[in-house]
Amino acid sequence: MSALSSQAFRSQSSSKAVAIPTRHDPKSGQHVVRWKDIQQCFKDAQYIMHNGLAIMFLTDDDLEE
Repeated sequence: MSALSSQAFRSQSSSKAVAIPTRHDPKSGQHVVRWKDIQQCFKDAQYIMHNGLAIMFLTDDDLEE
């Protein structure tokens, strides 16, 4: 059994990070964090950025979220 993985997030206005557990996506085989999970921790979240770049949402085969 593998250890539970997580991804750290923080709001722009805080230096405190929040670790959100990832979920396994069986289609891609990757561990992902759902937007709903982020919004539960950060009620006013509008988008995610890393090193000045916006992080895009996963999409289905029709490029729909």
